[in-house]
Amino acid sequence: MKLRVIKSAVFFFSVFIVFACAQNAQAGFGISPPYVKTIKPIFPGSHYEQTITLLRSSADEDLEAIVKVNAPEIADWISIDKGDVFDLPKNELKIPMVVLIDVPSSAEIGNYQGYINIQVSPKGQGTGGGVAIALGARVDVDLNITKEAFLDFTIRKFDIPDIEMLSKPWSYPIFSRFFYKVKAEITVKNTGNVKVAPTKATLEVYDLNKEILLEAGTDKKIPKVEPFETKTVIAAFPTKLSQGQYWGKIRVYKDDEVVYKDETIFLVNDPGTLGTKLGILPWLMLGGMILLAILFILGLIKIKIWRYVYKVIYVLSWPLRYLFSVLSRIWQAIKRKFWEKMHQKAIKYQKEIQVDKNNDKK
Repeated sequence: MKLRVIKSAVFFFSVFIVFACAQNAQAGFGISPPYVKTIKPIFPGSHYEQTITLLRSSADEDLEAIVKVNAPEIADWISIDKGDVFDLPKNELKIPMVVLIDVPSSAEIGNYQGYINIQVSPKGQGTGGGVAIALGARVDVDLNITKEAFLDFTIRKFDIPDIEMLSKPWSYPIFSRFFYKVKAEITVKNTGNVKVAPTKATLEVYDLNKEILLEAGTDKKIPKVEPFETKTVIAAFPTKLSQGQYWGKIRVYKDDEVVYKDETIFLVNDPGTLGTKLGILPWLMLGGMILLAILFILGLIKIKIWRYVYKVIYVLSWPLRYLFSVLSRIWQAIKRKFWEKMHQKAIKYQKEIQVDKNNDKK
């Protein structure tokens, strides 16, 4: 009897320990968010990504995560950026896991559901026994496939990096218009199911006191962002700013509506301060201009058009030639009068000298 009581006590104590450990293990692991769900329906043939963050309350050891997809209709659509098995390194409490969805172009319109199981255990142990199997989580998958287009986006942040002035010859207006620009970095999150970009972005540049508007520009050619992706795109604005600090105020538009506005300070440095490389494009532009000039001259020579060009210039320059002729005649008349007067004075002077000599002889 006593032996039976002891065995029962040991059994219940063991069960209590196992459940206690399992509950403690579960309490130390979680995921966020616990689902993969499109905000808007997606097209057949499209790509969708969502980041699931694996969380644990302590990271005293290396763990191993095993991912299993349980979604019969769409299992082939789903993959994990890190693979089906990956490590949760020691001392890292948060590990991102990106779920990749590639919808076949032949997929039928409708709703598709399933789930993804994530099991975590000490590295090398797998799911083979022990209480480590209690570390687990489930990610629900809910996808809506449609042929209806949804176009929308949000702006996450923006910044204006410091720039530097251009050195010669690139500082000449013919080049600076293309290569001297203030660039606004705009982080766009595409929440629709088609490629999208802001309709336009406007930038106003003020002095440090925000009192004097120095420049204003508009960029309507902002690169597009793929569906459901977040990407930093560039809005560029030609500038003539000199060295100094400025305030930049930006507005981002969706059609005619301002969906985002902000301001930041940026610096324009002297040439060579940042070591900015313009690349080969300016040199190609310069080479193209020289080549066009050479081809133009060679073309004129080949078609023997110089004589006609000379005649045209000769006719067009008639007013200048007439004016030059008049001025030349006036100049010649002035010179003639001048020398006539000089000659008369010289004769008069000669006579006075002769009279003085005659008087001296007497």
